[in-house]
Amino acid sequence: MKISIFRFLLIFFAFCSFLVAEETELRPYRLINADTLVIKKHNDEFVSNLLGNVHFFYGDTEFFSDKADIFEKQKMVRLWGDVKVREDTLSLFADKVNYYRETEKFYLNGNVFVKETHVDSTYRTFNADNIKYFRNEREIYAINNVLTYDQRENLYGKCGELNYFIEEGFGYLMKKPLLYFSKEDSLSISAEKIEYYEDYKKIIAKFNVVTKSNKSDIYSNFLLYFSEDEKAIYQGNPRLISEFADAFAEEFQIYFKNEMIRKIELFDSCRVEFKTAENSEKKSWVTAQNMIFKYLDGKLKICDARINVDSFFNQEKSETKNLIKNRASGQHLVIKITADEKIESLQLTNDIKGTYKFIKN
Repeated sequence: MKISIFRFLLIFFAFCSFLVAEETELRPYRLINADTLVIKKHNDEFVSNLLGNVHFFYGDTEFFSDKADIFEKQKMVRLWGDVKVREDTLSLFADKVNYYRETEKFYLNGNVFVKETHVDSTYRTFNADNIKYFRNEREIYAINNVLTYDQRENLYGKCGELNYFIEEGFGYLMKKPLLYFSKEDSLSISAEKIEYYEDYKKIIAKFNVVTKSNKSDIYSNFLLYFSEDEKAIYQGNPRLISEFADAFAEEFQIYFKNEMIRKIELFDSCRVEFKTAENSEKKSWVTAQNMIFKYLDGKLKICDARINVDSFFNQEKSETKNLIKNRASGQHLVIKITADEKIESLQLTNDIKGTYKFIKN
């Protein structure tokens, strides 16, 4: 019986489509390379075992590893040994990766490294013992020995747990979180929880907040930091502790430049306790409604106190100086400080009242 050429071609293409469909059903991935490929049927499911220089695509996601098992029915992939995953703006590396195609979830374990590349070619990285990446939700969850770095802000981080929501540019660090700039001994922020918004343009630190900068430590229960303005707002019993002076107020507003303090503004119930001579105790003090500390090259130069100023100046007795106890009040006090952190001058103006006590050698 003769078959027309048209009918023959129709049957031929139908047969080819059947073979392609069978292969697609058996291998729902596009294999680029593997030294060994073995396909087995296990529990009513075909499993592809790939070994050696493994390279394949599953959808638009590219995989590399030393070994991989692909479960056709479950649509699951397990990879071991020098695993690399490339998808969209992310590159993921780990010792072991489990990938679930239907839910688009990745579970990475052992020496995990994730790199996110931004549209401006800058990047953000994450290191951890374990990371979960949910592709549909665009979310990253990292736990245990977490390290992160943002190239755009030149910002480093450490914590025990990090959650990052890529689309929102929002994330938070928990379990002893620490953020620091440029290098570990520069400006740093630690707290019980640190949140960041708009890709680190705004940072919020909550509870037991400690900021270290140069020779000063700042403590509070709440910190709001704006990277573009290099400005930090401290609330919740803020206090600054340094070798030369300690400061207290209801609110601090601190301005930085090149990761060093440039200016500190104190608001409401301000008090500063300071030394008047090298190696002395902080026995002198000033209280006021508002205060401004001005710094030069990271060193305190001027303390400017305004409104309802009260002060006590205690100059300790030495071989060259008399003991002076000065209690005075007014509306404006300016204290100038030398480069070696000694009082250069005090100037009190407007509605001055006070008592002075001098004791000669």
